Amino acid sequence: MQSERSEDVSRNRIMGFEAKARSRLVVFGVSLAILILVGAILQTSVFGKLTYIGAVPDLMLCIVLCVAYFNGRHHGAITGLAAGALIETIASSGIVLLPLFYMVFGYVAGHYARAVQPKRLIPYLIYLTFALLLRASITVLYTCLIYQQINLLQIFVHAVIPEMLATALAGIALYLPLKLFCKKLKA
Repeated sequence: MQSERSEDVSRNRIMGFEAKARSRLVVFGVSLAILILVGAILQTSVFGKLTYIGAVPDLMLCIVLCVAYFNGRHHGAITGLAAGALIETIASSGIVLLPLFYMVFGYVAGHYARAVQPKRLIPYLIYLTFALLLRASITVLYTCLIYQQINLLQIFVHAVIPEMLATALAGIALYLPLKLFCKKLKA
């Protein structure tokens, strides 16, 4: 009788813990979906009209990087897939590579970020630099696939370098708010 009662008590504790974990995961997922949606709207509409440095910053890359850096590879991959799919849905050029790029990048960044303790700005900037170089290669690939006659110097001067600078500034500016977001809603 006593052992059955202790089993019921321990089962209720475990189920209560599982319910709390599930509810935290749901809150994190919904909050992350809202963050991705707001970031996509800002990237495609507000920053599309108000470009600084002559390019639109890639806010989705900053969001995916921060989620992967602070929450791990699985969250980074799922965020990358969702962010890439949303951006391609809103502002597609007909070539769909961003969901795959963001998903793989989110997974890899989250995988290697496990070794970085404590999570500080300098390692984040190294990850951001790596992300910007990969994103620059995607921009060059997109440009080569869309336009038939290309001048690589012109692509770098008018598209790649301004986009890298704009995204770097956005990534630095968004570091602290996204860090607080990820820490507060850690799943």
